[in-house]
Amino acid sequence: MSKGKRRFSAPAAVLAVILVAALVVGGCAVGLLLSYRYTPDSLSAAQPDTRAAVGSEQFTDSHPVKVSFDIVPDSPLTWKGSGTVTSSAFKDFGAIDSGSTVFSVDDVPVLALFSSLPFYRDLRVGDKGNDVAALRAELSRLGYAVGSYAPTVFDASLRAALLQLQRKIGIADPQGNLDIRYLVWLPAQQVQVVGWKPSPGVEASADLGSVKGALSAVRIQKMPGGVASDGHVVQVYGKQGPIDSEGVSRDTAFLAAVASTPGYAAISANKDALNAGADAELLLQKPVQAMKIPVGAVFALQGNSACVQSGNEVRSITVMGSNGGFVMAASDKPISSVNLGTAITAKSCPVRQVKQ
Repeated sequence: MSKGKRRFSAPAAVLAVILVAALVVGGCAVGLLLSYRYTPDSLSAAQPDTRAAVGSEQFTDSHPVKVSFDIVPDSPLTWKGSGTVTSSAFKDFGAIDSGSTVFSVDDVPVLALFSSLPFYRDLRVGDKGNDVAALRAELSRLGYAVGSYAPTVFDASLRAALLQLQRKIGIADPQGNLDIRYLVWLPAQQVQVVGWKPSPGVEASADLGSVKGALSAVRIQKMPGGVASDGHVVQVYGKQGPIDSEGVSRDTAFLAAVASTPGYAAISANKDALNAGADAELLLQKPVQAMKIPVGAVFALQGNSACVQSGNEVRSITVMGSNGGFVMAASDKPISSVNLGTAITAKSCPVRQVKQ
C-alpha cells in the first residue's frame, strides 16, 4: 500500500511544479503588461505649470549702495559788510541755521544762508548764473515757492520767496534783493561757531569766528539704475534720512544722527576708510503692500507698466521692483492667480499706469 502511494506522488509532484512555473510565468507576463499600460504618476513626465498663485508682502525696494561723506573742515566765518553791531544772539559759541539771523548791523538783521555755491555778489531780478540757481535751491529747501522754469534766472518768483524770508527774519523794509552786506554765507545747513566776535556796540569786522568741522552731507556714490529718489531714503549706520534728486542728503537732523554713531566715529578718524566710503541701503521711506508675481507671468513691459493674464482676463499692473524670481507690483484690483507659459493667450495688453 505504501508503494502505491509512492508511485502516485511522483507525477503529482511534477504536475505541481509545472503549475507553479506556469503561474510564475503568467504572473510576470501580466505584471509586464500592467506596467506597460499603467505607469505610476510619480514616474510620469512632469507637466508644465500653467497657473501660479499670487502672493502679497511688504515691499521696501531695498538696494545696497555705497555712500561718501562731505565733511566741512574747520574754517573762518566771514562776511563782506560793515557797521555797528546792534544785537547778537549769543557770545563765544553757538549754532547757526540756514535761513536765520544771529546778529544785526545798524539795526538791520544779517541773514545767514547756506548754498552749494558761496555768494560773491549782490543779486536782483534779471541776474543770471549758478549762484542764482544755488539761492533758488536753498530757498526751496527752506519751504519757499521759487518756481523752476528757469533755475539760473533771478525772476519774480524768486524775488517773492526772498521777500518772504526777509520779512520772517525781521527786515523792516525788504526789497527782495540779495545784498551781501547783510548776508553771511554758511558752508552747511547748520554750523557750530566758536570764537564768535560780534558784540553789541562794537564795529563789526569781516572775521565773525570759526566754523567747527562737521558732516555736511551724505552722498550716494552711484544711484541704482531705474530707481527714483522720490519716496526713498538712505540708511547709514541704522539712521535714515531723505535724499534729493541726486542722491544727496543734507538734512540737519539726519546728519547729526549719523555723526553720533560709533560707525561714523570710526570711519571719520581713518582717512583711507573715509575716502572709500561706507555701505548703506536705499529703500522706500514707507514700505508698501505689493503683489508677488512670478516673473514668467509678466508680459508687455513698458517702463514700469505691464500686463498679466488671470484666466481669460488680462490685467494691467504697475511694476515697483523685483525680489528674486518675482515681480513686485500693484494693480487696481486684487489678483489671486496668473497664467504661465502656454496658458498666456492674450493677443493685446491694455498697458496703463495703475495708481499705487
